[in-house]
Amino acid sequence: MERGIKFVLQFWSVRNKEMNRLAINTVGDELEASADFCRAKGLGLEVSAFAFPDNLDSDIVALVNRHKMAVGAIPLVLSHGPFLDLVATSLDPAIVNVSRQRHHASLDAAIEIGATMYVAHTNYTPMIRNPSCRKSWAKRMLDFWLPFADTAGDKGITICLENVWEPAPEIQAELVEAGKHPHLRASFDNGHALVFSKVPSSTWVEILGDRLAHCHLHDNSGKWDEHKPVGDGKEDWKLLLSSLARFSPRAVLVAESDRLDRNRMSIERLKSF
Repeated sequence: MERGIKFVLQFWSVRNKEMNRLAINTVGDELEASADFCRAKGLGLEVSAFAFPDNLDSDIVALVNRHKMAVGAIPLVLSHGPFLDLVATSLDPAIVNVSRQRHHASLDAAIEIGATMYVAHTNYTPMIRNPSCRKSWAKRMLDFWLPFADTAGDKGITICLENVWEPAPEIQAELVEAGKHPHLRASFDNGHALVFSKVPSSTWVEILGDRLAHCHLHDNSGKWDEHKPVGDGKEDWKLLLSSLARFSPRAVLVAESDRLDRNRMSIERLKSF
């Protein structure tokens, strides 16, 4: 491709002849409007309703039915799992049990609405720097998540573990590699990496490689997790998207700016880089 012509964002890998699929996320009352947009544009939709405790403790049957009606004919449905105050790797069994109960309820909802990916935060804490802690954390993570991966896999769902405060991608890469499970993969959130890591997003993708099944794409100033539209912050989008096409061509790319108007903008910009 000649220098100077517009970067072609077809998410095409010459090596693997595969393309990254595009999706948007939806939060709150924009479910139906976001679903209509996704159907019109042939995009996937990531729902977030089952990530919040108030929803999990409400009329979950009605909420599931609303989602089943909304996501009909959408080519790819994803669901974000709960994350508020949950610690899957806690040394306190009671806290682990609460975390397990929340994820069971959320995963059951994801199965009901026909999701094929379930996103969950790792909640790795880098402030504890003892090397043995990282190893024991990884063991407890797999003890928690591998049974979920078995359940999810039986229903055609892949669990994607998302970076939050990790300073480097090796933490996720080692975790997924140790799990050796086809339905336990990595999710990369570039906005989190911009704030909490000094490693460029393109390098995260290169290191995660084919372990990476899912991405959250949004922008920020590097100071805090602002969820701005693509192109409104400090991310090097051409470099990141080139790395995704080369190293992770099967990863689903989700515009995650939490509002439909912003996600529309992100999708248009992703297509124009």
